[in-house]
Amino acid sequence: MAWRSELNPNTVPAMLEKRSRECPRAIAYCFPEWGQRYTWGAIWEDVQSLAIGLQRLGVRKSDKVALLMTGRMEMIVAMYAAACLGAIVVPLNAYSRKEELTGYLAEAAPSVLLLGSEGHKQHYPAMAKEILDEYGARKHNLPVWLPGPERIFVVGDEEAAASNGFRSYRELAGGAMRTDEEQKAFRSACSQVDSRDPLVLLFTSGTLGAPKGVLRTTASFLARSAGSNQGGWISAGMAKLNTKVTQFFKIMNLLPLYHMGGFAAILTTLGSAAVCTVMLSRFNPVQALEITAKERCRVLVGTPYMLQGMIAAPERKQYDLSSLLGVAFTSAAVNPTVIEKVTGELKLRFFLVTYGSSEAGVVASGTCMIGGGIVLQLLYRMLKQTNLIGGLIPYKRFLQESCSLAGKVDSGIEIRIEDPVTGRALPLGEQGEILIRGHRVMRYIREDAERTCHQKDGWYRSGDLGWLDEHNQLTIAGRMHRIISRGGEKISPVEIENAILRLRDVEDVMVLGIPDELYGEQICACVVPKPGAKLSADRLRADLAPYLSAFKLPKETIFLPSLPMSGTGKVSVAEMKLLAMSELGLLRRHA
Repeated sequence: MAWRSELNPNTVPAMLEKRSRECPRAIAYCFPEWGQRYTWGAIWEDVQSLAIGLQRLGVRKSDKVALLMTGRMEMIVAMYAAACLGAIVVPLNAYSRKEELTGYLAEAAPSVLLLGSEGHKQHYPAMAKEILDEYGARKHNLPVWLPGPERIFVVGDEEAAASNGFRSYRELAGGAMRTDEEQKAFRSACSQVDSRDPLVLLFTSGTLGAPKGVLRTTASFLARSAGSNQGGWISAGMAKLNTKVTQFFKIMNLLPLYHMGGFAAILTTLGSAAVCTVMLSRFNPVQALEITAKERCRVLVGTPYMLQGMIAAPERKQYDLSSLLGVAFTSAAVNPTVIEKVTGELKLRFFLVTYGSSEAGVVASGTCMIGGGIVLQLLYRMLKQTNLIGGLIPYKRFLQESCSLAGKVDSGIEIRIEDPVTGRALPLGEQGEILIRGHRVMRYIREDAERTCHQKDGWYRSGDLGWLDEHNQLTIAGRMHRIISRGGEKISPVEIENAILRLRDVEDVMVLGIPDELYGEQICACVVPKPGAKLSADRLRADLAPYLSAFKLPKETIFLPSLPMSGTGKVSVAEMKLLAMSELGLLRRHA
């Protein structure tokens, strides 16, 4: 008789238990840097032990469990353990400084905080101790949003835990043997979890300034609406075959687990296919190359900036990347020039694009098979059933656009293109602000009253410009806040960036609007030359002159060794603008 679970379908405990029964010995995740390779069976055992440890602390449904560490297996186990209890996972940016960590904790108010020992030149336990000491001395007792030292646990460094007055993760996860009563309490908690319950509190990347917290449900990550219990499951007849095929596609996930794309990647594979996922403690292009080659990964998942960083690294030719078949561009729009560069350099057979955000989830997606062939077509049809890939789009269709084709709008998602000035709905093919409505759209836990992004009728204002075509395919033209207003002319930096990227000696670029007393704003190009290239501002303007109108040519040009990447794998617009203005000596003039 077939095994049936009493747990609610499409919840983390149900999906994890199902996977552990179907393929207990298959490798689920590995962090080569830490020597960690976990099977589905081992994960389920560790998740139960940690969840019972959290229950002993009094963690219950809707409590929050915050995590501050670089990537490692304990972080995934903690995420799953909290989710099995119906608690809310709060993965925090591993680059957080003390002031940022204080802000995150004040907004999240976690009941438990799990810390790595250190990362990104910061010692997390010492930082948490400073916050506790400051608030304890100032207010004589800790605020309700700050866990006490007895509820703070350190992973991988018991000495750091003890010296700062905290407890060790091993004590929490591997303490006293679990009793029958505790096991029953764990199963009872799992059975109370619903896919529409809050699962994770994600903080936006804060490319415009302060990050905002967004509560997302399990259902918001799945393929169908929240009212459906079909989610990511595939037909029983294809399940075994799909499992064998997808295990062949070892994925290198370059995204951090506190990032929307990184968290979604592990949850999607949990519900859809038993793919082995390889991860880094933090992104480094050379280390990514080394592990991709060593692990013989088939697919890379990362932001366009991450993937460009890998192929631009001088050490790239030292590594055999012939195992790679495809890449998934995620978390940022990818233009045709970057697609050509990445797919050509890596000799890929397919690539995926997605468009979404922490607030809206996945909105649109598309898959391109390069070179055709019956094997690729059959492979696509099989993988399509797992909900890992989007609709098929021809390669030439991506190259037709001067902007970024995001793929076909997902089922259950509505898109409205609106005139940013009048609010009028625009017809197909006309560019305007992208508004999104559907079961994946979630609200901030603190909405900005000055510019509300979420409308009363359910529409979310993305702040992105784009248009829809007759095939329901969405194209992204850029961010509204990045539009440059020069003497009354509205100029898209994306158009200029695309033109500059086509130049032979340019590796990367970001175009910004900087203050100007006469025109309001002037165009500044921050350019990363290719190694050995001899570029100058005058030559750049001369090379661009045949392709851009005179008023779109950069007034200022800054040459940089690389664009500063944030912890989420994107370039922070706010930081980039400060860097440009500092380089040009404008900060004091416009203070």
